[in-house]
Amino acid sequence: MVSLPKAGLLAITLLVLLAACSMLDASPVNETDTVTPNLPTSQPEQPSQTPLPTQKSDTPQPALPTTDTVEQSCSESAGKLQGYQISWGDELLSGTVYTPPCYLESDLRYPTLYLLHGATETEQQWEDLGLDEVANDLIGREEIPPLIIIMPREDTWISLKDNHYGDQLIQAVIPWIDNEYRTLAERRYRAVGGLSRGGNWALRLGLLHWGMFGSLGAHSAPLFYGDLNRLPGWLEDIQEGSIPRIYLDISEGDKYLAEAESLRDILEKAGVALEWHLYPGLHNDTYWSSHLEEYLLWYCEGWNGH
Repeated sequence: MVSLPKAGLLAITLLVLLAACSMLDASPVNETDTVTPNLPTSQPEQPSQTPLPTQKSDTPQPALPTTDTVEQSCSESAGKLQGYQISWGDELLSGTVYTPPCYLESDLRYPTLYLLHGATETEQQWEDLGLDEVANDLIGREEIPPLIIIMPREDTWISLKDNHYGDQLIQAVIPWIDNEYRTLAERRYRAVGGLSRGGNWALRLGLLHWGMFGSLGAHSAPLFYGDLNRLPGWLEDIQEGSIPRIYLDISEGDKYLAEAESLRDILEKAGVALEWHLYPGLHNDTYWSSHLEEYLLWYCEGWNGH
């Protein structure tokens, strides 16, 4: 065997290392490679992390739109209803958005109201009740500011433990709306409400995600099984002074009256300020349609004085 001097061995080693580095640098890059984002997961019984409410400061807050601030050249007296679809993992989320008169002709930003439908229904329930007509009328009379109303659809046959509806709203629908529409995307300018099963969701989401909503309304809501027992714990987890405005109403002939009164009692015992109404009627569309104007006036009232 021929023995190489140490200097020769060192030179050979360096040449090998340089060749290896050259091979690495010459590796082809696939420019079509993309990073796939993690899909959101659903844990219906656990609150997701939500942003804390914006603290009040001396910084001037954005003004609410009024009929006077909309372009004078616009002669629209009615808002528009438009369907939407959003991809969320392998699911397709859908619903309807109401935009106020002259929305396209202005560059203003608007408060948002999320309204959730009842069991066995779809977002069409709100239109059937006459929501857009009532909103047009109140805006035209300048009793409420122009606003954007979002009516998401839920597959109500899915049991709560397997139901992703809450996560879909928080993680997908609300961010998409704030990105696609000119919204006032702050807690105090975002409200959530619902009737019957939709009221169950509104109460659950409004308290678990209190950092996202300034007002919540539950109209004829029986509450999901077990939520009455969870309610005190939800309230304890809310930052002091940050419980959303709450509106509860139900009819005297409603079969869920006892549950609604228990909800009211728990909230009042915890010192929560709320608005409570007991009216004549039954658990049906006739009752809800007769109170639509009152509902919209209350939600919009929460945007005054902020």
